[in-house]
Amino acid sequence: MDTKGDPFLLTMLNRTVDKNRVFIRLLAPYIVFLLLAMAIGWVIYQKTLIVVEKEVTANNMDLLEQSKSILDRRFAEITSITMQVANDPRIMQFQHISDPFAGANTFRILEARKGLYNFTLTNNFIYDYYVFFKNSELALTANSTYLLSDFYTHMMHYDEMDYSQWRQFLFGSFHSQKYMPAQDVVLKGSKQSMLTYVQSIGYPGFVQGVVAVMIDHKEIRKLLSGLDLSQGGWAYIVDDKGTIISSYSSGSEQQLMPIDTGLLAGSVGSLEQTVGGSEMMITYTKSSNNGWTYLVVQPSDVVLGKVRYIQKISFISAFVFLLLGTAIAYLLAYRSSRPLIMIVNTLLAKAGGKHRESTDAFAFIREAISGLADNNAQLQEEIKQQAPLLQAALFERLLRGEFISRKDTAALLQHTGMANSGPYYVVTLLQLRGWELLVTGTEVDGPDVQRVVVKDFLRQMFGEHGYIHDAADDQIVLLYSCGSRPPAECCKQLETLLGCAGRQIADAMNLKLSAAIGGIYAGLTNVSRSYEEARHTLQYQAWERKDAVLWFHQLPTDNNDYYYPGEMEVRLMNLAKAGEWNDVESLLLELRAKNLQERQLSCTMMQLFLCEIWGTVVKLLPQIGLNEESIFFNIKSVVSTRGAFREVESSYASIINTYRRICDHVNEHKKSKNSRLMEDMITLLNSSYMQSELSLDYVADRFEVTKVYVSQFFKEQTGVNFFDYLENLRMNQAKRLLLETNLSVNEIANRVGYNSSNTFCRAFKRLNGVSTTSYRQSEQRLRSSV
Repeated sequence: MDTKGDPFLLTMLNRTVDKNRVFIRLLAPYIVFLLLAMAIGWVIYQKTLIVVEKEVTANNMDLLEQSKSILDRRFAEITSITMQVANDPRIMQFQHISDPFAGANTFRILEARKGLYNFTLTNNFIYDYYVFFKNSELALTANSTYLLSDFYTHMMHYDEMDYSQWRQFLFGSFHSQKYMPAQDVVLKGSKQSMLTYVQSIGYPGFVQGVVAVMIDHKEIRKLLSGLDLSQGGWAYIVDDKGTIISSYSSGSEQQLMPIDTGLLAGSVGSLEQTVGGSEMMITYTKSSNNGWTYLVVQPSDVVLGKVRYIQKISFISAFVFLLLGTAIAYLLAYRSSRPLIMIVNTLLAKAGGKHRESTDAFAFIREAISGLADNNAQLQEEIKQQAPLLQAALFERLLRGEFISRKDTAALLQHTGMANSGPYYVVTLLQLRGWELLVTGTEVDGPDVQRVVVKDFLRQMFGEHGYIHDAADDQIVLLYSCGSRPPAECCKQLETLLGCAGRQIADAMNLKLSAAIGGIYAGLTNVSRSYEEARHTLQYQAWERKDAVLWFHQLPTDNNDYYYPGEMEVRLMNLAKAGEWNDVESLLLELRAKNLQERQLSCTMMQLFLCEIWGTVVKLLPQIGLNEESIFFNIKSVVSTRGAFREVESSYASIINTYRRICDHVNEHKKSKNSRLMEDMITLLNSSYMQSELSLDYVADRFEVTKVYVSQFFKEQTGVNFFDYLENLRMNQAKRLLLETNLSVNEIANRVGYNSSNTFCRAFKRLNGVSTTSYRQSEQRLRSSV
């Protein structure tokens, strides 16, 4: 059949070739991947023994490292708790009392017990703890007080020690962070396996008491139970002296065979060793905190048996993978080629092709992307148009002194697209005089147009270091950033630029330019101060009819009036209400220097100045809720001041002390408020942990704050981030339900705030090292054995 003259058949043939070409190109990577996988599988098959042996060792090592990390943290917490109890002033005072029931000593017993808190809520390894005193022969707990002999008889005793041996052990020598190996202890009539942590009170040779912490051995064994010892072997923990602290094995009938730890090289590793006539694989890690060694011992044949089984499975799986992979690759290549061909056709159509496919999902995506691009361009243009308005609003706030936080100022500068090129800034007020109509051809340029031209000229002149803002019809504010230049060099540079700008504006537009410059200050929060000084300088220029560049510090000192501008009063009040004592003190000392040292004020002016400063205090007190008679008494004393230097200095020192008390009051109020907020948050978590919607957003909405604030505040107050605290709270409740009820895992997950049992199970195993089922079974076996 001749197809050369048939356009339709030619088009169909071209499409068929394109489709097959796309399909082959998509199929080829899948085939290459399969062949590469087979080659890798063959290498793995040859080296499975070594790889899996390392993997088994790595799994054991991970579990040992996890157990070591958890125990190191818990033991560090226990050490911190015991040192906190031992160093409590109430405990230290009570240790010297020999007759605890004489006179006021009974009250001291109660005071000493107030220092004993229930730490079992924060550390599940702590079963209980006691404080034993040598002189008074008393044993204190968080809830009760006992005589030592009664305590050992009725509350706690060791099977291997009588009372005299136990007392000699406690007070016969000084114990520093000593751990007694796990052994059976009778606690309140019930025999339980416990580790005992002992810390003496006093110093070597002079033992006055002991803090003893009972560590639940079950919690330690739970960590070790994550190791797979179902086919033999055991795990145990040895201290730096070779004493076995804790041990765990899959069967109680299996005899524990200690390992010579002197043969273990390095802090971590594994080796094969003959133990009791059998080849065993030993994996170990040592703690750098206390020198303890964590070991797991497994029969070597068990480990290699798993390896051989994996070899067989790997070989069979490789061929199955090849067959299934080829079929799946063909299917995926076919399915992927169809949309790609459609995209190619769309691109061809965009390029001028006449063929056009019907509307489908890919066409919709193409149109959506195109629309998003257009909308984004439009949005960027609108933001660009709004930028001058945002910058103008920011300038107004800076000039009014509404910012006291450098963080807020920097964030707004970034939002408005302005660079923060500090650290020093100075404000200049430019007065334009000589407005005249300039006729250019047939158009008339009025003052508004002239001002726009002048502003554009100033922007070009000062570049990125200068920001321009309208102050009035004939006044322009220039905020100049010194950049990295020192203030002295900045002064010269600014005067040079202003002089050049004045001459060029005069030549081009027949306008006179007067520049009134405030002081140079660090940080944008002092811009309002420089602005007030520039305004004051401009008023002086207008009064004296001067058209030059004039600095605020060049103004003549007025000895007939005191210095206390309204801007400084507003800033002083804002800083005091924020509790920023260092900044408040700096402002007060500056006012003192300007009025009592640089100016020669009359007695009347000094009294007026002091009265106005006290007036600021009077305005401030109701705003912070402080009403103290002593402050008002100091205010009354100003009236009787006769203007003597000592009296003025004393009154001003009283002002500084008053502001210090105000800042302390504000900061104490903040701390009290934070404490109440923290208690309310903890109460909310304890009462609502079972709700799945409990989250940062939920807590933030409840207390009407932002979730970022909740996260930072919770971390600062507790030292633990919000999610970890909530997860630990839920897990503790879940463990209690697993042990005390017969509820299913799904029901327990719902009761502790998880919507999905899978999510709950993963979290439980991540935190506890064992699955929920293994945890429940192991605990039930332990209880039945006891």
